[in-house]
Amino acid sequence: MVHPDIIARYRQYLSRQKMLFTRERSQILESVFARADHFSADDLLLTMKNEGLDVSRATLYRNLKQLAKAGLLVEADFGHGHIHYERAVGSSPHEHLICQICGSVTEVSTSAFSAVVKKVAMSQGFRLDHHQVKIFGVCHQCIVAGKSI
Repeated sequence: MVHPDIIARYRQYLSRQKMLFTRERSQILESVFARADHFSADDLLLTMKNEGLDVSRATLYRNLKQLAKAGLLVEADFGHGHIHYERAVGSSPHEHLICQICGSVTEVSTSAFSAVVKKVAMSQGFRLDHHQVKIFGVCHQCIVAGKSI
């Protein structure tokens, strides 16, 4: 179940855009916030179809973009040829380590790094809402297996 504050925030965003909170949007919101992983639109579409929810690909893509604009999702390009999404609400700041060989994505979080990001933003008079850092390299498993770029 999606937290009422999240629903209210999405409803406010839609209202400002002169859009309605429809049954389809509600189902998409429920499906998105049932996940705790990085997912693509196609991942979510497959999950929804498997749960018997009928939503078109175009509607899903459009609504994921709206959820990102509303500040409820974060879009990330991990170099896999498509956008990944993750919840922006209820998650702590973190960075992504992306293996350029196997494509694995590992989340790491350090308060020291977050403090530096905040300090840099403040020094520039910038109000930080969130940050997104992607670090590309080779994961431990690929190094041990002798794989290289």
